[in-house]
Amino acid sequence: MSHSKPWVQVTLQGPEDGGDFGPLTPGTRTSGLQEAIDCAHAQCRDLYIWGGRGGLHQGQDLSGNIYAFDEPLRIPWSQDFRLDGGNAVLAYRGERGSAICIDSQMNCRYKFGLISSAAPDPVVALRPETPGPDDFSVITASFFDFSAVCSSHPQGTSILLDASAGPIVNSLVRAEEFNARGTGLHLSDAAGQGHLIANNRIQIPYGNQYHGSDICTGLRLGESGTRKILHNRIELSLHAPRGAHFDTASKAYAAIDGFVPKRAIGAHIFAQRNSLDLSFYGPRAPGHDIVFASEARDNTVRALNLPNGITNNAAIPSNRVEPGWPVGLAVPTPPVPPTETWAINDSSYAVEVFIIDPGEVVRWQLADTGSTPQNDPHNLSLVDNLRGPAPPTPSPRAPESMTIESELTAGQTFALAPGEKVRFSYARAPVWRWKALP
Repeated sequence: MSHSKPWVQVTLQGPEDGGDFGPLTPGTRTSGLQEAIDCAHAQCRDLYIWGGRGGLHQGQDLSGNIYAFDEPLRIPWSQDFRLDGGNAVLAYRGERGSAICIDSQMNCRYKFGLISSAAPDPVVALRPETPGPDDFSVITASFFDFSAVCSSHPQGTSILLDASAGPIVNSLVRAEEFNARGTGLHLSDAAGQGHLIANNRIQIPYGNQYHGSDICTGLRLGESGTRKILHNRIELSLHAPRGAHFDTASKAYAAIDGFVPKRAIGAHIFAQRNSLDLSFYGPRAPGHDIVFASEARDNTVRALNLPNGITNNAAIPSNRVEPGWPVGLAVPTPPVPPTETWAINDSSYAVEVFIIDPGEVVRWQLADTGSTPQNDPHNLSLVDNLRGPAPPTPSPRAPESMTIESELTAGQTFALAPGEKVRFSYARAPVWRWKALP
């Protein structure tokens, strides 16, 4: 190849149709894709993958835009690199491994089409491992754009952000769709033993799990032990499984009538202090749209709907759900606890508490949850976080409380944020009613 070409080009019949690489590249097991990636990096050139119209129409498979490959594609560490292309289908046929594994990146831009795999491993894995950009193992200040990422394995994952060997920070990940039978999007800090996943923005308008059955998760934000997934902004729609399958007789897709998955979860949240915009579609078991795990704390979820509700297992239930509709008096009102016993607002909504009957109260207390530390992470400087001495682990702000030496009055109100609590000292219990704040 001449150095005078600004792009390395992969074409659908390359190299015979004029492209530099393609399915007719001699000896290729990747439709010329890995060869093109390696060539572009060796010659410091950007890369373009040609696409074309595809899909299914009137029972006919329009398959002229497919690059089939039998070995995982490996994107090596890069800086100031761009991979562009049309909406080609990259169809991975291997039984193991990720279809695409992306190593360390800095100031790079990627545009892929539809990527499919039937392997149990993540279809796309963003996993910085190799010291590359400025001698760091990191993904930072980069943009990853996918048409759709499709995993047809029941235990598979469409998109994984894996910070076990290096941080993933300050980047944008966008896909028009994930299509997963197992897990749609998973962010992992290796159960808190890896590195930061922080200050990223992730946008997926269509989180499609219609092909899933009973056990599947749309968003898995961490895992048990997670403590380094912070300050990310995630926008997703999460569509419940329907057992959809391709009916060979009608040559069309069909779903199972009346199917309700019992163990499917929309969003399973383990992480802390992230901002999420979520919407949920289709039936799941009660409480399975959002499940807050024990570690989840101080996350904010702006929910456009919650047809199947929330399960709150958080040890410190300070995760806030901001509903896109008025909940009002429909929020459950718990019983007044025994005297000197705390009542905790674990509804995930901020509530206003109305005193209906003051009872015989002589004293009452309010307590907040404390908070995760504002200086964690202290900054996202690679020099400080990857080369400097590890900063001391900041301590969370401890909970605070106040005591009111007074009786209650009928009509009195006070507010409880998620996780805050109240207790009364009384001879006769008061009566209250809770109302969710807008």
